Amino acid sequence: MNLKRVLDIYELIKMELPRTYPRPKLAFFEDEESMLKNNRMRVKKNENVYAVVNPETFTINLPLNMALEYTNSKGNDYTKTVPINKFSDEEIAHTILHEIAHLYFGERYGYESKQYSDEKGCDRFANRWVRKLKKDKLI
Repeated sequence: MNLKRVLDIYELIKMELPRTYPRPKLAFFEDEESMLKNNRMRVKKNENVYAVVNPETFTINLPLNMALEYTNSKGNDYTKTVPINKFSDEEIAHTILHEIAHLYFGERYGYESKQYSDEKGCDRFANRWVRKLKKDKLI
């Protein structure tokens, strides 16, 4: 698996974000299950976890392979494993930026705050930065 592209996107993000924003480390795990076990987390059924941020170690944890669950047109459920390098640059950037947003809000408002746990707020943060990166033709 070629992680260079993921790391290049992360370096690009770090160059574009203001210096006051968090600069977490990245950690990679074989799959979602091992990532979640390492972070002592459980996931709800039919929910995918693209990344997990650990504020104690200031690390964004990413699975190398995602198990995506689908329902086909006949109503049958199936799982497809997709490597992280098959995601688009925008999807990778969005995932990393979403996790940076959690750290940013945690540093700014506290790690017990509603802002830190606000998934929609983190998505808005990530969407805004992805739009900027695309506008500047960086991704």
